[in-house]
Amino acid sequence: MIRRIALEPWQKNLAASVLIQVLSLLAFQAGAVLVPYFIQDLGVTDLKAAAAWTGAWQSVGAAIFAIFTPIWGAISDRYGRRPNLLRAAAATAIMIGINGLVQAPWQLLVVRALQGMFTGTPAAATALVAVGTPKKHLAFALGLLQTSFFIGMSIGPMVGGYLGDAIGFRATFYVSAIIVLISFLIALKFTVEPEESVAARERAQKENALTTFRDLLRIPTLMGLIVLTVIINLTGSILSPAMPIFIQEIIPPDRSPASVAGNVFGASALAAAVSAIVAGKVSDRIGHRKTVLVSTLGVTLLYVPQGLAPTATALGVFAALQGLFRGGLGPSMNAMVVESSPRDKTGSALGLSSSAASIGFALGPMLGAAILAALSTRAVFFIAAGLFALVTLGVAILARRAEPQFDTASPSE
Repeated sequence: MIRRIALEPWQKNLAASVLIQVLSLLAFQAGAVLVPYFIQDLGVTDLKAAAAWTGAWQSVGAAIFAIFTPIWGAISDRYGRRPNLLRAAAATAIMIGINGLVQAPWQLLVVRALQGMFTGTPAAATALVAVGTPKKHLAFALGLLQTSFFIGMSIGPMVGGYLGDAIGFRATFYVSAIIVLISFLIALKFTVEPEESVAARERAQKENALTTFRDLLRIPTLMGLIVLTVIINLTGSILSPAMPIFIQEIIPPDRSPASVAGNVFGASALAAAVSAIVAGKVSDRIGHRKTVLVSTLGVTLLYVPQGLAPTATALGVFAALQGLFRGGLGPSMNAMVVESSPRDKTGSALGLSSSAASIGFALGPMLGAAILAALSTRAVFFIAAGLFALVTLGVAILARRAEPQFDTASPSE
């Protein structure tokens, strides 16, 4: 006789959220990796022009996302984490499907802007998990959730690259939309609203959203984390318009760039997925700030050999090594954000953090495209290394001054 394992509500949310994020990030990345080539298919044949359109596509979505994510976070503090996750999953499925209908690059930008306005499953899932998880399991839970992000991001480009070659770009967007629809159904069936968030919502509903954001931004540790998040994600996305073009430059003419790009992006994300859950456990033991410091140092150093890579294989190896260090950033940074904010404002704090990430994502591609146009694809890697060195310095300063500001323990702990 098989004995059923009884899961606590936070464990149910964590398990469901992990699966939801694998599917939704897989679907998004499957389409995103094709965008530079889809833009060329829409009539933009010059490679540098295609890179500029790609940078604009990424920046528009990220800029709009930066505006709306804190708003959705504040709404989730008032009306529930689960409804916010359902909204984000449904919107993602719809918007990814619409991508397959566009006929011109500007239409792709419009759809991307709408995505930034209404989607955001990672932030919604993170808030759902963070609010209901006992403190002693927080870094582990966020690490496991971060692993699911990276798994989706690692598999997605590979799936997108091969599907794009096999069935075409438009059909790949439609398949991706169906995958996200499945994640929506999982959220509908298996997630529950954290019990402790009911009282928090009652308090949050009495407070003005602008007042909430103002109070959060007055917390020095949280403000420092937000600034660092902007730079981290700016540096992470600065390569996005250059990497696909760089791959086209270093591979033989008879190889498909879409499949190679999928493998390179996938190798980095898969390595990050493996390290994220381990980093979460290590972070609980040695401290979140030490974990972030080691991670930023490793990321900084590994930009240089990527910029010097002579082949796609070498590029993929160094990208994967860098991914091991990137995996340590997400769970520890999110745990620091949660610790640095009041529990009843967790959604708003994570919304601000996600907004900061989006600002970085918006600025990075524009800067990367500008460097590419003025210098070369390899120069983008070296400039990224310099910027991430500043992040490492900032983390070192924050590690000396910052201590947890609030008790994040669950009432049920």
